[in-house]
Amino acid sequence: MVLVGGDITEFGAPLAYSVENMERLRRLGPVAAVHGNHDYKANVRELDDKLNQLGVKLLDNEAIRLEQHGHFIWLVGWDDYSSKRTNVKLAMNEPQQEPACTIVLTHDPLALRKAELQGIDLVLSGHTHGGQIYLPGYGPLRTSKFYRKYLSGWHTFTGLKGSTALFITKGFGTSHIPLRLFCKPEAHFITLRSGIDGRIS
Repeated sequence: MVLVGGDITEFGAPLAYSVENMERLRRLGPVAAVHGNHDYKANVRELDDKLNQLGVKLLDNEAIRLEQHGHFIWLVGWDDYSSKRTNVKLAMNEPQQEPACTIVLTHDPLALRKAELQGIDLVLSGHTHGGQIYLPGYGPLRTSKFYRKYLSGWHTFTGLKGSTALFITKGFGTSHIPLRLFCKPEAHFITLRSGIDGRIS
């Protein structure tokens, strides 16, 4: 399954480019996605129409069951945080009623700060671009204290209630200027395995 963590397009970018990219991903397998802040700066309705035509599942503060061999896990999508569209309570309603391994896909890791994390096994996120312009000995040229701490890679995130595993990708795109420095774009292959206690590792 292919998971896309938002910023599928941006203001001024030809929508055809995004459609072509998603068509290629769709050939690999089922695709699920959430919106990012740049999607809302573009024509998000037109984007959503195109994605729906391609069979991409947009997770707009909702959960879906991924079932196989009589077992299932939850894949939950939180809408974009910086656009004030995240509704954790709505998105987590079904997983809380029927607990199972739960994976959350959200564009911005900042959404975790005030969320109840109990019952969430893994959060997949992006938004940071890994700093985008990274200076040796200094770090990311322009980013806040929170994103310096949670810039990319694996973390254990402890929130107001509970903690969870968090993975932040550097992604492919850029912000403000079309340049990356010491911050290569990346995609990831993640394999889930059931543990002895039935949890995912």
